[in-house]
Amino acid sequence: MSVLANKQQVLNILVENLRNEHPQVVESGIIAKRLNMSVKDTCQLIKIMNSMGMVESDSEGMRSLITREGMRTISV
Repeated sequence: MSVLANKQQVLNILVENLRNEHPQVVESGIIAKRLNMSVKDTCQLIKIMNSMGMVESDSEGMRSLITREGMRTISV
């Protein structure tokens, strides 16, 4: 998958999390498994998306939530 497609998939997974009654931060291991990527590559992608304002994550990129900017990106 391309980087753009992976970003879109990450955002879709984070949007699914919002549908839970009590949304929690999403572990990168869960995202990596769904994308069939390594946790290391997933964390790197999450960190990039954090710097772009699409997600809010910890400094290691291990846990994340979608931001308003990420929601706007999904809507386009």
